[in-house]
Amino acid sequence: MAGIKPAFFEFSTREAQIAAAREMNLFSNVFMSVALDDIPTCEYVLRILTKIPDLKIIEIRKQYHIAHLVSRDVILDIYARDSEGRFYNIEIQRSDAIDHPRRVRLYRSEIDSELLRKGTDVDELPELYVIYVSETDIFGSGLAWDIVEQKFKRAGTDYDDGCHIIYANAEVDEGDQISGLMSYFKSADPDDMNHGVLSQRLHFMKREAGGEEILCKISEGFIKEGKREGKLEVILSVMKKQNWDADRTMEFLDIEREDRPTYAAFVKTALGNAAFAGAF
Repeated sequence: MAGIKPAFFEFSTREAQIAAAREMNLFSNVFMSVALDDIPTCEYVLRILTKIPDLKIIEIRKQYHIAHLVSRDVILDIYARDSEGRFYNIEIQRSDAIDHPRRVRLYRSEIDSELLRKGTDVDELPELYVIYVSETDIFGSGLAWDIVEQKFKRAGTDYDDGCHIIYANAEVDEGDQISGLMSYFKSADPDDMNHGVLSQRLHFMKREAGGEEILCKISEGFIKEGKREGKLEVILSVMKKQNWDADRTMEFLDIEREDRPTYAAFVKTALGNAAFAGAF
């Protein structure tokens, strides 16, 4: 463990924090929530995923915290509202082990409860889009995206409660616009300018001087707690001892799926650090 310490010292520097953040993609909920905390960028992504071409976002809340007195709090990755009063929740999900439909049920119930607590009458609950984005085809459908439709079983007619659920993944490529967007979520290549304002946003964040401050905040937010840094140290230690790659190591250590892309970025930066190379 002693030989690993220099790498963690280096992560306290601005250059190392920026380098680590540049390795992140949009399947890191930490990175995605910051990248989409921009009205034109969020609007671009939502227009593609919802197929609402004239959608106009007027408010975005990233990492929106819904607090509870008794049960555990819930944090939404992206929570947005448009000019028509519709609400949108984008969630990044990496775990294959959880019950995804019930996780979506949690998100929609939390949002409805929050709206009701703020004075919305039940008959006035707005249209809600819960968009569940994953790197893999979590349902094994062989489709890049799908929409959940509710119907009366016997009558066969629509059951409209105002909630729309959309699943999209980066594993299946159907050659359409959503597949292209999901592929870009995975690469987050700042030099690929084929994705409109989303490309411009990532180019600014990863390549331009003004974006460095944003990247520093992303890294600082992730490593500010000692327990986070401790996990990174353990990951690197196990990789060295077992001669495993980062993915196998994080699976073995049961690192939270949603955090793995961010840890992977830090690992890659650490292994490329000259001060760390000899220790590892």
